[in-house]
Amino acid sequence: MLIALMMWHPSDVAAVEDLFEIRVFDGQVEVTQPYRLISGKHYRLQAVSTDNNVLAAQWFLAGNLGRITTINQPMLTAVFVGEGDLICRVNGVERRVRLSVVPATGIIGSRGGILKSPAGVKITLPTGALTIERQIGIEIVASPGLPPTARQFVRVVQISPARLVLKRPTQLAFLFGSDEFPDAKPQLYFWEAFGKKWVPLQSRVDTTHGSVTVSINHFGIYTLMVLPPTDSARTDRLQIQNVKLSPRVFFAPDRNRLTMVYQLNAPDVAQAFVTMDIFDLRGRRVRRLFEDAPHYVGPNVAQWDGLTDDGRLVRNGRYFLVIRARMGSQRTAHRKLIVVFK
Repeated sequence: MLIALMMWHPSDVAAVEDLFEIRVFDGQVEVTQPYRLISGKHYRLQAVSTDNNVLAAQWFLAGNLGRITTINQPMLTAVFVGEGDLICRVNGVERRVRLSVVPATGIIGSRGGILKSPAGVKITLPTGALTIERQIGIEIVASPGLPPTARQFVRVVQISPARLVLKRPTQLAFLFGSDEFPDAKPQLYFWEAFGKKWVPLQSRVDTTHGSVTVSINHFGIYTLMVLPPTDSARTDRLQIQNVKLSPRVFFAPDRNRLTMVYQLNAPDVAQAFVTMDIFDLRGRRVRRLFEDAPHYVGPNVAQWDGLTDDGRLVRNGRYFLVIRARMGSQRTAHRKLIVVFK
């Protein structure tokens, strides 16, 4: 009996691999190499032969960068920032291309501007929110924590620079499908890193257009969640309540941020105008965080970076946080002691 042995040589393997190539499309536009994909964006994949025919293929990702779906046509959703390989197999032959996932970024200066992310997030910075030009980034990140009773609808995103405190409040909007939660309203949450917990932010929900909007004075990690319904406090007058600081002693302000959580209550209105200041013990204003900024009635949060109005780091000592709110003819204020220790 005659047995024939066939041997593959490296040149033969290369010839087989050259029978097809990987193509990545952003909509109808082909993405050129090196592949830099935007976190939150969807990309169409093709394996194409040398005679330009689209081939049936298997697709894989090496690295925790995103996911691939093959319903109708192969699609890659870029998720987490990092580097990895896109792998394609056709009839047992495998090809790889290197790719990286990067945040959606934009340069915004003192005149303000808008940054939209394919992750379904939009930031609108007004004039004066920044003193100098900065590169702002939005990316999807892994959730640092989630209450077991919560239903999370929209991806967790980090807005960078994560430790940036803005000079003026900025509008943050999460966008979602209008049919994503037909029987419940979501709420925006901010991840308070020192306390390792999610802090709710009262926001405006537009189920018709599928958006949740809130006013913030700092960047960081945000998400949308729906929690079991609770009885909201009803008052017959404007009130500022439950003011809490994290950390309780504001230590190392050059590395940390002071998170100030408070409850804004009012009868039958959606918004009140809030001013937040830091004073020293002599009554001199050290920092104005925002002035007459519209805030939604309910839980609110702000941050302080330990800097004065002219950008200097404050000295050790005691300071007062003063929150004032107005609604029509009603006025209210709340004062809380802050201890700074460097």
